[in-house]
Amino acid sequence: MNTQEASFRLAAVVVAAGSGTRMGTNFPKQYALIEGKTMLEHSVSALLEEPRIEQLVIVISPSDLIGQQLKFTDPRVKIARVGGASRADSIRNGITYSGLSANDWVLTHDAARPCVKASDVAKLIDYCLKTDEGGILAVPVSDTIKQQNAAGKIGKTIPRDKLWAAQTPQCFKVGPLTKALSNTEAVVTDEASAMEASGFKPALIEGSSTNFKVTRPADLALARAVFRARAAGEDI
Repeated sequence: MNTQEASFRLAAVVVAAGSGTRMGTNFPKQYALIEGKTMLEHSVSALLEEPRIEQLVIVISPSDLIGQQLKFTDPRVKIARVGGASRADSIRNGITYSGLSANDWVLTHDAARPCVKASDVAKLIDYCLKTDEGGILAVPVSDTIKQQNAAGKIGKTIPRDKLWAAQTPQCFKVGPLTKALSNTEAVVTDEASAMEASGFKPALIEGSSTNFKVTRPADLALARAVFRARAAGEDI
């Protein structure tokens, strides 16, 4: 679908306002380098491969001096120093900065997921625009999941046959999403959680296991290995 001819716009908001304390660095983790580029730049580059995205807003903290110095040649990219106290605040502020209207669509993405594949982003957008419903990238859980009890031991095993690990991007219409983010009283770790709290049932679009979130040093080493493999021609 050509968004220039459609009655809506499609934009992306990339959240890069966190401190990343679990990474153990003295700078926000989104600026850790992979193959000469920051994680944030890799995440943005993958989204920019999608021509239907008309605008991409990077939300950083107002005090983030590193993010302010990054340069992007693509005119669709805007750096917004509007990061809030919570993820929901940052997403809402990014949407407001973008100037999107209620009937527009927005992709939300974590800067700390640099290995996202452009083909998965396209698949998510294809589904949402075709069905007119929101959805997220996710992968079926392959590990056996244990629930901890009060004593810190295994309380029970959770059947994994219907479990999925949520990823980003997540794609929703702006009106319902901003309302959901404003109405939820719980601390939400992704936009789908806010939509669920408002009664929506977002679709699960299968992505790739390499689209993991870089949280700890071992994750960064794995992300670097993914990019080296891709540079060698492996489709992962």
